[in-house]
Formats: sequence, structure tokens, C-alpha cells
Amino acid sequence: MSISVKQELDICRQEESDRLPMDSWWQSIKEVTTPRDAYITKTNTPVPSNDFTKIHDTTVIESAEGLSNMMTAQLTPAGEDWVRYEPPFEFEDDDEVREWYMNCSHIVMRLVNQSNFQMANQPVNLERATVGTGMMMCYETGNKYAPFYFKHSPVGTYTFQEDLQGHADTLRRHFQATSHQLFKEFPEGAFGPKVQAAYADHKKRHSEKFKIWHVVKPRDERDSSKLDNVNMPYAEFYICEADENLILETGVNEFNTMVSRFQHGADGIIWGVSPARKAMPAVAQVNYLQESLDLLLDIKINPRILAEAGMVGEIDMRPGQKTLTRAGALATPGGGVREWGSGGDYPMGKDRIRDKQDQIRKLFFNAIWQPYSDVQKEMTAEEFRGIRDQSEMLFVGVNARYEADINPMLSRRLFGICLRQGVFPEAPPQLIKESNGYYDIPDPLTTFQTNLSRVMKRKAVEHKDQFFLRLQQFAQVDPTVLDEIDLAAHTRELARTYGFRGPELRSEQEVLEIAQARLQAQQKEAEQQQAMQAADMASKFSPEIQQGVVDAANTGL
Repeated sequence: MSISVKQELDICRQEESDRLPMDSWWQSIKEVTTPRDAYITKTNTPVPSNDFTKIHDTTVIESAEGLSNMMTAQLTPAGEDWVRYEPPFEFEDDDEVREWYMNCSHIVMRLVNQSNFQMANQPVNLERATVGTGMMMCYETGNKYAPFYFKHSPVGTYTFQEDLQGHADTLRRHFQATSHQLFKEFPEGAFGPKVQAAYADHKKRHSEKFKIWHVVKPRDERDSSKLDNVNMPYAEFYICEADENLILETGVNEFNTMVSRFQHGADGIIWGVSPARKAMPAVAQVNYLQESLDLLLDIKINPRILAEAGMVGEIDMRPGQKTLTRAGALATPGGGVREWGSGGDYPMGKDRIRDKQDQIRKLFFNAIWQPYSDVQKEMTAEEFRGIRDQSEMLFVGVNARYEADINPMLSRRLFGICLRQGVFPEAPPQLIKESNGYYDIPDPLTTFQTNLSRVMKRKAVEHKDQFFLRLQQFAQVDPTVLDEIDLAAHTRELARTYGFRGPELRSEQEVLEIAQARLQAQQKEAEQQQAMQAADMASKFSPEIQQGVVDAANTGL
């Protein structure tokens, strides 16, 4: 089905218009949280404007950046394997399949950590903390050793639609590009007369910019038996708004965009709700109070002066200098030169500011990390671990929302790209399935190995350790209670919890072979002991009996 440029542009413009109320709200939030990129309804100029002149208190800026850094460190710690692939439920007892998916997740994590993921994800978390919604795209490069790269687009430049599970499945975003950039990015693209004219003009080639719409959406009609670009599950195309022409149409096998919300808003509203949105009243109040106290201090340092008319000369505010008044003015009550309007309760203002700052910090989960400041030098490692675990447990809600949003990108997009690029080892034959004349491998289940998940697993391990201590006490009374527990299976699962994988963790087949070899060795040792016992007993018989035994053995009797 061909792309209707006019229809798609109408949809893009309508969704952009519907987003305008949110644009105004986001602009007001960004002006106090991230003023360096508060250009949603305000035009960005080549010369940086003085964006910080209206900010008198930086608590919300510090809190937003702190929460953003906490989310990055907690959810996607750099350099670590923070995701593990698990087999679909039908293969959960197949050790070979389990090990294959685990090796695949290790490969994916190594490629992710080598990519620009952290650079793209950091502004996603910052926008989740400030405006409530962050977006990131994953592109397939075709390079086996760097198969994907990531790109973030700020709010105010895109719209999206959801499926019934609450995951984004349609994206419409716009960006500005010069004709030089367009010809370089789309060497096979079809360009209209305005773009071509700008490219032909050497002055406009690098200066005149065009608005480009980038659309990714499910393909309504396609031939699933074909694997070309125009029959992939998702259509992807670029439209130039000035020329109203289709630059390029292609496709992707998996939806290549993650849209993550910090919290969901009211029903029917797809945009997220952030801590900054809740904190805006306190932000406005503390900003006003700080400005007022700054003014009060300025007045105390440079007081207002009330002087009589008809003074001799000007008021001299320099240290050690004189100001002359008319004769007898200083003797008159209220006469001469004096301060006025310089009163104010500075300590009360500071107390009120601290109250508002505490409100802001609480909304940004600052209390999660407060226990660290209470750590005593004499505290043991076990006590410190308890404080850390208790603090991280408070992060469950934020963690769950992000995991749900990024899961399709991890389990489908990244897995599919690596599978197509051939970076995975050969899959077990029982996994491979035929579909429409092609072979397919089921998507994995994704489990997160974040700091928080490790806390949860540590808790589970601690509970099991307590159970086995009691079981040991029971076994002293009745050893048969150990038959109720498969200690080998428990050891294997515990090793996986701590991150062991092949070749560090032997497969069940290897463990079986070791057990069989041990049994054979034990049987051989038992046979040798029996032979030694028989020889010892025979040595105690008389020579005639021993010779008879030997003759019987030789004759086979």
C-alpha cells in the first residue's frame, strides 16, 4: 500500500496541534529544571540566551539531575550485565536452551555497553524526571561488531500512539535539517524542488533548514512471505513538509522506539507525570522567597536613604565620607539622612525556604539516599548493607515502570538485530521453528539484573540461608528430612542468581557425566576392595586348599 503524503502530513500536523497544551506546560517546567534546553515553545537561537536570570533557587535543578543519575545508576548501570534473557516457558526446563539464551544476553549487554546507549539514555531519564516522558530510538547499522546505535529526541518534537498493553507502537517526530545534511543522510532519497534549489545554492546549502517528518507505524497491508523493506511489519518513512514529498520509504522488523513515562497520568492521557510537575507550586514559592531574601540582603548592604529636601550637596555612600545637610537638620526628630524601609525577618524567610526545599526533595525521592549520610564510621559492613538495601527497596515503583517500557526494545529489537547480524552462537535445534517458509526463533523473556533486582535476590538468598540453618538442626534429629530438598538444583539456581554462567557453570549433562564417572570409580574401588579381602582370606587357608582354588579357577569350575 503506497504512502499518502497529504494524509500523513495532515495526521502529523493534527497530532502536533493536539500536543500544544502539553508543550506550554513542558516549557514552564524546563525553564526551571533544565533551562539550557527549554526550547519547546521558545525559539532556539545560535547565541545562547541568559536562561538562568530568573532562577534564584537551584533545588529543583539539583533534585532533577540527582534523580536522573540515580535512575541511570540503578536501572542501567554502565559496564554491567543489567539484563538477562530467559527461555520462553515451554523451554524453561531445557538446560541447553537456558544456557543459550543466557549467552545471548551476555553478548547483547557487551554490545550495548560498547555502544552510545548511556549517552542516549541519560537525557531520557532526565526528561522522565522533569517533564515525565522520555523517548529513545534504536537503529540497525548492518555492522556485525556494532549492530545498533541509539538516538534521543526531546519532548516537543514527537507524538506517539499506544497499543492496548500501553506500549508505544506508532511514532511521528520532526527535525530540522539542511539540504546538505539531507543529501548526505539519504543518498537514494527523492527530494522536491525547494530542497534541490537550496542544495544548488552554495550559500543556502548549509544554512537553510527544512522540517522533516519521520514516521514509524505498523504496516496495515503487507505480504508476510516477503522480507523486503516494504513488507516488513513496521513502515518507516520520511516526508519533507516544505515540498510535501516522500523522501524515502523503508521498514523495520521490530518497533524501534521506546517511550518511557515516569508515572502514568489520567486515563486517556498518554504523556507521563513527573516529580517536577508535582513540585511546581513549591518551586515557584521557593524561587520567590529566595529572590526576596536576596533583595533584603541587598538592602541591608546598600540601604535605602531618606533625606530632606534642600540638603547641601549629594549623599555620599562611600566609606568614611561625609554628607552635608542643612543646619539644625540632625537635631530635628526624623530629620537629616537616615535608612528607611530596610526591615525584614531573614531567619524566618530561611526557615520557610528550607521547608519548601524539603518538599521538593521528597518529591524527587531524595529520601532514598538520605540514609547514606547517616552512616557512622564504626558501622559494620552488614549494617551498611542493610541500610543500602532498605533504601533501594523504595525505588521499586520507578524501576517497574522503566522495565515495562524498555522491555520490548530489549527482548525484540536488540535480540532481533543481533540474530540477523549473526552475532549469536548456533541455536539449539529444538528452538528453531518454521514460519511462512522462513525459520524463526522465539523472543526471550527479559529479567533485569539491576542493583534493585540484586537486592531482591539477596533477600531471597538470605531467606533460603535461614531455612537451611533450621534444616540442618532438623537433620540432626532426623536425617531423612534432607530427602525433601534437591540440594543440587538449589545450588545451580543460587549460582545463576550470583551471575554464574557457562563455562563457569557446568551444564546438567556435564554434571550427569561427572556423577556417572564418580559412580564407576566407586564401583571399581569396591571391586578392588572385595578382591583384596578375598585374597586376604585365601592367604589364611592351607596350601592344599589354595592350590585347589587355583586349579578350579584355571579349569573354569
